[in-house]
Amino acid sequence: MKLRYINKYILLILLLLLSFGVYMQWSVSESTRQLKNDEIEKSKQYAANIAAWIMKKSKGEIESTLRSDPTLQKELSEMLETFVIPKYAYIFLLKQTPKGHYRFLLDGSKAEEKERFGTLFFPQNKQFDEVYKRGQVKIIKQEDDVKGVWLSLLYPLRKENRTQALLVLDLSKWYGKSLESYNSPLQSLLWLMQIFLLFSFIFLSVIFYRYYQFRKSILTDRLTGAQTKRYLEEFFLSRKMHDYHALIVDIDEFKEVNRNFGYESGDEVLKEFVRTLAQQLPKESVIIRTGGAEFSLFFPKQYTLEEIAQKLFIHMRQKRYLVKNHVIQMNISITGMEIPPETKDIQHVLRILDEEMLKVKSQGKNSIALVDLQSDQEIKYRQIDYIKRALEEERLVCLYQPIFKTKTGEIKKYEVLVRLVDEEDTSVLIPPGRFLSAIKGTSYYIKMSKLVLSQVFRVLEAYPDIELSVNLDLDDLHNMDMMQMIMDYLSKNRAYAGRLTFEILEENEIRDYSRANFIFTQLKAYGSKIAIDDFGSGYSNYNYLIQLDIDILKIDGSLIKELRTTPKRAEVVISSIKLLAETFGYELVAEFVANETVYEAVKALEIDYVQGHYLGEPKPIEAYLEQTNLY
Repeated sequence: MKLRYINKYILLILLLLLSFGVYMQWSVSESTRQLKNDEIEKSKQYAANIAAWIMKKSKGEIESTLRSDPTLQKELSEMLETFVIPKYAYIFLLKQTPKGHYRFLLDGSKAEEKERFGTLFFPQNKQFDEVYKRGQVKIIKQEDDVKGVWLSLLYPLRKENRTQALLVLDLSKWYGKSLESYNSPLQSLLWLMQIFLLFSFIFLSVIFYRYYQFRKSILTDRLTGAQTKRYLEEFFLSRKMHDYHALIVDIDEFKEVNRNFGYESGDEVLKEFVRTLAQQLPKESVIIRTGGAEFSLFFPKQYTLEEIAQKLFIHMRQKRYLVKNHVIQMNISITGMEIPPETKDIQHVLRILDEEMLKVKSQGKNSIALVDLQSDQEIKYRQIDYIKRALEEERLVCLYQPIFKTKTGEIKKYEVLVRLVDEEDTSVLIPPGRFLSAIKGTSYYIKMSKLVLSQVFRVLEAYPDIELSVNLDLDDLHNMDMMQMIMDYLSKNRAYAGRLTFEILEENEIRDYSRANFIFTQLKAYGSKIAIDDFGSGYSNYNYLIQLDIDILKIDGSLIKELRTTPKRAEVVISSIKLLAETFGYELVAEFVANETVYEAVKALEIDYVQGHYLGEPKPIEAYLEQTNLY
């Protein structure tokens, strides 16, 4: 049973119990009512039989016949007495005089002194007159002061549409009570059941309330009033994910608020922060607290992602908070994306935004980064399970991009670039930018690196005239299994080691230069070269040139691209890097040469080597084996 349905089940049980109690009460009452009606119908038939018998004996002229025949009076009275059974208190026959008074014609009571013929009778109900006049049988309920009588059945004896007399059958109170008590065992059981149902209702109401409180505690963040991650799971069970935009908002360096002003003040700031967020977002939005000072936001696609993100970024940075007589502002970082169609798991979306948030934080924080993913395929490629399957099935290929000598146009070496093969369409190759961050820091990253190196070693063995450059992260080189694999190969194939360059990627800042240099020394001892990739961006700094024993600098592509947009400034920066490389004796490579304009600018700067799509796209190595000169 899913947790989100429990409250509905409890409410359903409460309603069923209540409905059952009402039905049982109605059922017993209806049974008793029907029983009474059945007995009344029997009494009517009983009265009809008595009336027919009297009419027969009196030959239709009741009053005159009885007045003239005292013997018949006595006979009929005694016969009426025989009709008095326990359920009837009295049976008697009345005649209305022209003045509207009633007189006894017959008295069937079992009293010692019966009412004599012609004795006055004073009914306490005006309906006697109505029955006498209209000639219709009627049941009347007697007042409590009428001794021993529950109901009176008034049956008119008529001849030629004229009422001759009125037969009265008084049903006893005893009989009425016996009918009431007919269902008394069931009534007692019902009473006990109602007590049980009442206690059950109270018990389930308490459970319902406790469950409501419990759900509220797990779905709502107690501190800020935002929703929790559990709420997010339930929210998208009944909604289409691709109808929403997603944002992650993180307060930069919020721990400083706690450290400087205390946790209570920090909590108050968070509460105010969430209230402000709610005011700035569309009403249909959902705010999820995913971490200490991190919030996930979701709002419908009828609103523009860029506009909402910019609005939040500006307003939340301008917001002032009063903390212990100090007015403070806080910087925030925002990542966001439009959730692609057919997205099945919101956690994959959040994982992508988290990865983007790490990039924002590493680049100085206090900014916005919006991810442009057009389909759920792009999300799929970032799922660790998908990548795991690809690596286990070795659906991985290496492509090779040539690095040219700038002056001669000859291919110097090839950079090895990894691709995953799509699970459903083998013609689709997935670049590392779409999947690498998902496995960074996991054993799958090491597994991928090993698969790449295995292919690199096979190519070096198969083609003795080529040089290769392979990307490695420092985490790869810090992994003992990885280093052991590399060292084993280099020691056994020293002739190939000189044709292999290790490009060190800057995913993390180098903090232990001595350890890094020790690794580099081991690799270079076999004749391999060390290159620093993307120099001029990220963590790279001139300290690298002082501390590390390297051979090659690869200028970051973002600097090379600037040769097209801001060529003068870019030339100054690149020229300074060129001067440093010449001073330290490093080879220099310009990456991302995407067009002729950039290529001519690089060539004019006399950079040693060039690489990019304009010169050669990543392809299988066989596609370049016959090609030795680009021009």
